[in-house]
Amino acid sequence: MNKVLSPTQRSALQRVIDDPELQPWLFKKVSDPVWFDAFRDHGLFSPELNPKPLKTKQNTLQVQSWPITNFLVASSLKIKEANDLEAAEKYLSLIRDVTQYAIDNDLSNHRTWWQFSKVLRNLPTNIILLDDMKYIDFWLTDKFDRHLVAKEISEWLSELADEKDDHSVKISLLLLDVLFTIRTIDSHYSGDRKEAVLYFDSYQANEFINKSAKKLGEQLGLPAIALLERKLVEVLDINGNDKWSNLWRKAIEKHKQNRGDDTEDIVLNLFRDIIFGYYQTNRTKDSEVRLVSLLNSDYETIKRIAIYIASQCFEHLKESTVKQVINRTHFNDKFRHELWHFLNKNFIQLTEADQKSVIEHISSLKVKSETDAIDLIPTAYKQANWYAAITDVDDIARHHYLECVGVIGVEPEHPDFSCYSSAGFIANESPLSVTELAVMLDNPVELVKFLNGYEHVGHFGEASIEGLVETFGALVSLDDCILLNNLDQFYDLKPHYLHEILSSYLNLWTMKKPRDWDSLWPNLIDFYERIFQSEVFWKASNDKKLESFIGDVHWVVSAYSRLIESGCEKNEYAFDLDLCVKVKGTLELILEREPGCDFDFDKNSSAVSITINSPRGRCLESYLKLALYQCRNVAKDSDEHVNIWTSYEPVFNNELNKPTIANEYEFITLVVMYIRNFLFLSKSWTYANLEEMFGEIGSKQWLCSIQGYSYVGWLIPEIHEIFKSKGYYLDLLDRPNLNDSVKDRYVEYICIAYLQGIEKFDDNDSLLTNLLSRGRDKELSKLIWFLWSIKDQDIKTTKKLVFLLWPKLVELIRVQASEQNPLASKLGLWAEYIEHLDDESKSWLLEIAPFINDDHNGVSFMEELARLSATDAFSVADIWKATLINPFYVYDLKPLDKIFKNLISQGKEGRIIASEIAGIYIVNSDEAVVRLYKSLILEDR
Repeated sequence: MNKVLSPTQRSALQRVIDDPELQPWLFKKVSDPVWFDAFRDHGLFSPELNPKPLKTKQNTLQVQSWPITNFLVASSLKIKEANDLEAAEKYLSLIRDVTQYAIDNDLSNHRTWWQFSKVLRNLPTNIILLDDMKYIDFWLTDKFDRHLVAKEISEWLSELADEKDDHSVKISLLLLDVLFTIRTIDSHYSGDRKEAVLYFDSYQANEFINKSAKKLGEQLGLPAIALLERKLVEVLDINGNDKWSNLWRKAIEKHKQNRGDDTEDIVLNLFRDIIFGYYQTNRTKDSEVRLVSLLNSDYETIKRIAIYIASQCFEHLKESTVKQVINRTHFNDKFRHELWHFLNKNFIQLTEADQKSVIEHISSLKVKSETDAIDLIPTAYKQANWYAAITDVDDIARHHYLECVGVIGVEPEHPDFSCYSSAGFIANESPLSVTELAVMLDNPVELVKFLNGYEHVGHFGEASIEGLVETFGALVSLDDCILLNNLDQFYDLKPHYLHEILSSYLNLWTMKKPRDWDSLWPNLIDFYERIFQSEVFWKASNDKKLESFIGDVHWVVSAYSRLIESGCEKNEYAFDLDLCVKVKGTLELILEREPGCDFDFDKNSSAVSITINSPRGRCLESYLKLALYQCRNVAKDSDEHVNIWTSYEPVFNNELNKPTIANEYEFITLVVMYIRNFLFLSKSWTYANLEEMFGEIGSKQWLCSIQGYSYVGWLIPEIHEIFKSKGYYLDLLDRPNLNDSVKDRYVEYICIAYLQGIEKFDDNDSLLTNLLSRGRDKELSKLIWFLWSIKDQDIKTTKKLVFLLWPKLVELIRVQASEQNPLASKLGLWAEYIEHLDDESKSWLLEIAPFINDDHNGVSFMEELARLSATDAFSVADIWKATLINPFYVYDLKPLDKIFKNLISQGKEGRIIASEIAGIYIVNSDEAVVRLYKSLILEDR
């Protein structure tokens, strides 16, 4: 290698000295280390020349590259090829000088540091001092960019892992230490808290871990494990989230449930893979001792990692280490995923004594209520999760597992996870994760302050108040119920969070999640009793609304009411009857404060829909369900029943007057809709107030109660008498602001009144006669359809009514002059009631046959004709011909096949008629029917 510049090279150097603008061109062109001394001697490596950030016209800072570093990178490759130690020392000295100058003068240029990191990779490791790591550390703290340097250093570290000399190992450990330096910054949700971050981004870090971590574990061994343990402890201490690791890190291994790439995840991944790399290649006494020390760590996260490693390396474990892993204290939700898989994978290889110990540990798991009694369902659920790990390999475990499943009623889903998230669990972006919120539970005042203070609405993909509320709901839903068990610390939450508590609890209840419900119900009921007693809560309804879809005061009322309704259901999850008095008082307090909704409905709106979706309506419905819950748990009409009713009666009496005194119609709608329930609570009160419930005909109250009664689906004779005597039936059928579904129900009630013997068809004021006189297709079509729909109930009076109505309806059909007659088609449904044709029934069918498919009833009509043709093929043929006056397509040829066969079987006359009918289909070009006929004739021959 030349030691001095040639004449041509010296000439070129002089030109760029004279004209500095040419220097970048020369620095990019040359790569021979011989230029180094010349550049140095002319002061071109002076630390002052390393560019400082420049302020642009846009008032931003721009970092420029130092052109001469291009030469340093290119020429360092030549030094590496030649193993030129002398030149390498000069380069290393330059790097030290320039970096030290920047340190002393607080200068920054990440582009220079990036180039220096490239040069450093090309220099012999043995000349690099341990103290030189401070320069790399400085590069990685550059305020403008550190990712380029981190990438180079991480790649260098991967290369160094192949060098096994002591100095390279020491350098590698120091690089690992510097590269994964833990920085502490102020938390983005509270200036009083800190957050751990790394120098480089998660993508680079994970790429490095995937590529090099196991290899580093093999080469660097126990020192690297100790280093990364310290790093992980540092991160856990800064973030304060060790006890929540089963939330932010569902599985120690790579798993789709692990959704984070935060600092703790990255350092955990590195620690895990370095340990695994080490244990794959080192089976020594020291390695076993180190694993045991990790199992005994004060940090739950590190214990989980140790259990995971023990599972992966089980065949090399000592019996004493196995006992450490299956220690009773590890049968805990915090360690469930790792220990579950340890057992699932290795239980069959355990000693008999250890297997017995595992069964005993699982069987000893208990969930107790506040009274220290064992809560059977949560206990069975907890045990079933653990038994599921070994149920396929152990008969005793299988037996216990099935017993537990019998208690809880279902097999546990995802038993290996203490907290499992389905896809899309949080629909909106949140400024905080569930784990970060869980960490803040250590200081509830701070958590409440943060939640109440966050109001950012955000756009798509941005953190928003909606996302924060949803994440808070996920916190409420945690298996350990830590928030629900400490509700007294959250009275000051804004309504949207109070609503989320209720919604999350209701969701847990609906899914029948095994929880200590006997303790949770009193907590929740006491908490919301105090909330609804607070004037601050009710004033929140006047606060400025956020431009977001989150709960307000009225949502809280609705959610509380829905939850109370659920708690009144007759099952093991219902709240204790002793809580009813407190709940009743809270609901009555709500009724005093929650106003009614606007009932200015039109034809397309529903009083029932408005009622059951309004906060006040939900509260009233809940109040009724609470009364029913109490009364159903005592003997009907007993003194206890009467006393319970008496306690509710004043509120119901007051609500009856609300349409007049407060323009509120929720109760009027509900009382009629739930009339049968009120009859159970008190017949005397209900019958005494029937007329008052409906009010004046045509009034808003009347319209609400009419709609409410349409949902009963049961004819109450006393109400029918009121309707008939006051002319309600015909009046409501003419009301334009009542929709067809309501009117249809009252047509059904009219029919039911006849079937129950309340109405007589021949009476002068018969409602059925009135319907016929009106002659309205909608009403008569509903009548026909309803009487057909109950044919399977085999009610004799139904058939009698059908045959009374049929000739009347036929008369109406005759007078209609239109080409189409859907009512006649609908009447074809009644053909099912005809067992055998006679002259009268044949005449009915002949009248409707030409119109039979106007309401798409043609195929079903032909099926009935096929049935009747078995005993009267000729009459059926006449009716069939009548249907062909207006031909229609029959997609199912089976009925036609049967009628043709029955006709042909009648001999010559039958075959002639069959031929005539086939001729009509020929004229109509219905080839499918013609082919059917021809095939049958051929068979008959």
